[in-house]
Amino acid sequence: MAGSRYEANIANVGIASFCRAPICEDFEKIESDIAVLGIPYDASSGWRAGARGGPRDIRTYSPRHSLTGNFDNPGHFDAYTKRCFLAGTTMVDCGDVDIAYTDIDRNFGLITNNVGRILDRGAFPLLLGGDHSISFPIVRAFERFAPLSVVHFDAHMDYHMDMGGYLYSNGSVLRRVSELEFVDKMVHLGIRQCTTAEYAAAAERGNQFVTRDDIRRQGVQAVVDAMPEMENIYVTFDIDALDPSVAPGTGTPLVDGLYYHEARELLRGIATKGKVVGMDLVEVNPYFDTTGRTSLAAVRLMIEFLGDVFVEHQVEPDWARFRRP
Repeated sequence: MAGSRYEANIANVGIASFCRAPICEDFEKIESDIAVLGIPYDASSGWRAGARGGPRDIRTYSPRHSLTGNFDNPGHFDAYTKRCFLAGTTMVDCGDVDIAYTDIDRNFGLITNNVGRILDRGAFPLLLGGDHSISFPIVRAFERFAPLSVVHFDAHMDYHMDMGGYLYSNGSVLRRVSELEFVDKMVHLGIRQCTTAEYAAAAERGNQFVTRDDIRRQGVQAVVDAMPEMENIYVTFDIDALDPSVAPGTGTPLVDGLYYHEARELLRGIATKGKVVGMDLVEVNPYFDTTGRTSLAAVRLMIEFLGDVFVEHQVEPDWARFRRP
């Protein structure tokens, strides 16, 4: 852990837990603000499998954004606002859900159980996927936050009734989430591909549907202003919401996606619309990105969003320390 054996804080030294967070695989011992959990599952992916490698790859690149070390930053220094985010925020890495091949009932049950145990400890769950189907068993664990609103970043609606009769694919995950009785408002952001049936079903339910072109034409702030006020918010972020030039490592890339700064500002706005109670980031597929660009973007996106969620942990740096005597 940085600050003890690894004083130099070099990114490729030490065990690659998420952002060098201490490892705590015993849920009963979680005593932190944030708990990271990997879900290396992609048995529901319908095209290019490999998202099971996402959690490990994200962790591999995450020490680049260590929140501790010898760089005189309490937390994460934001170059744009000149403030330190996550100052004093505590985080642990809880390892991975014990995925077992294609046993869907077992795997989904464990996902719901593990996330629920994190919530029992009062920590904010940060979930690393894995294909997008994992968001359904994740959200099942959030019933205690009813009414729960779900904000969904994606290139695709993922709102099919089923995929050839199969109900739990990554292409039908948001339909399954919408069927949970405690899920209230739903907002889909960055959409640029869907079917007539998907759009009709989401519109009939009253979901807010925002295309990538809407965001471009209206601007991020107008889109945020048009979102409903929400009580408790869960965010699910499919990395293919980003343009492939930013995040090529994903199973179903689609041209003309969001740029990083747009996604970052949308997330910042979402943090002002209600209480964010959890987040997953899914569909990082390292087999289609040997350079690590996708995981680097994913880590930074999560860290910056956590900074906005834990806004009370933003502090002004002690600039006097850096003045010459």
